[in-house]
Amino acid sequence: MLEWIRNLLIFLVVFCGLILFHELGHFLAARYFGIRVTEFGIGFPPRMLRLGKWRETEFTLNWLPFGGFVRPAGEDDPTVPNGLASAPPLQRIVVLAAGSLTNVLVAFLLFWFGFTTGWPDTVVVARVEPNSPAAAAGLQADDVVQLVGATSIHTPQQLAEITYSNLGQTLTLQVERAGENLTIDMTPRESWPSGQGPLGIGMTWKLTTYNMARAGTRAATELANQAREVFMLPVRLVRQQVNASDLRFVGPVGIKAINDQAVNVSVELGAIFPLLQFVGIINLMIAITNLLPLPALDGGRIVFVLLEFLRGRRIAPELEGRVHFIGMALLITLMVVLVYQDISNPLVLQ
Repeated sequence: MLEWIRNLLIFLVVFCGLILFHELGHFLAARYFGIRVTEFGIGFPPRMLRLGKWRETEFTLNWLPFGGFVRPAGEDDPTVPNGLASAPPLQRIVVLAAGSLTNVLVAFLLFWFGFTTGWPDTVVVARVEPNSPAAAAGLQADDVVQLVGATSIHTPQQLAEITYSNLGQTLTLQVERAGENLTIDMTPRESWPSGQGPLGIGMTWKLTTYNMARAGTRAATELANQAREVFMLPVRLVRQQVNASDLRFVGPVGIKAINDQAVNVSVELGAIFPLLQFVGIINLMIAITNLLPLPALDGGRIVFVLLEFLRGRRIAPELEGRVHFIGMALLITLMVVLVYQDISNPLVLQ
């Protein structure tokens, strides 16, 4: 019971925190350009309670815990003085992108802190599945993977990326076993049982602590690697390098399940990096998702600003407002469907 309460409290802090920082980015950018903000909301309406007011901005807590919002004055009305729609296009784009950029900054800072407290830098084989390429090649649990070809291996993600890029091709691994260096050749299979992967191994890690300067460099690399993973996923699906059956969209309930696993692993290892990595990745995902060119999202609103810039005149505010309203309705519907899915078919994590 205490573990459940602990995990719930951490999830609430994580979820509310990433929303808070995202909306804070919008808020600070708007205020910097002198754009009035009438409301800063956590969650979507209807309103639960009014937290207070600072200058012209009301801070509110709302009933639908799927996101948050900043309501600038004149969002769709260019006749409102000091409003968003009356600001120059470049300022509007900066305000709209500032939330996602703030989430990226938060992800970087979390990774940076993680590398100073201890981050996995050595890949260790945790298990070898029977009848897998790894088993056939003689790889064993507790082997330390040092090299694949001439590439030094530091993270399970790095080894997985090389493996998925070389399906059906022989890889040469240099591993350390009980102080002895061994060379092992194996060929990643092109199809595999669900949950096993091309090599048929489970991986874990050993922790390395970095100084502040080195941690900053590693954090930037980690951020770039995670972003590349997100953008390469559709490509890997098309190339059948990832099984579609192993993927699924999740809502807040599913995210909480992943959060709980990250917390439990952090407690088990006595290291905070699993939780920091999870929160950093979630911030990065929020940033990327919000910049997608879809109605109601920041990216969709940026598209309208760019169209205005290219056309030399605004699209009718009424039309833009209707498009975003429909987009918001669809997004809320999607979130409700995902919540139902996560409850009726809970996410099973290994």
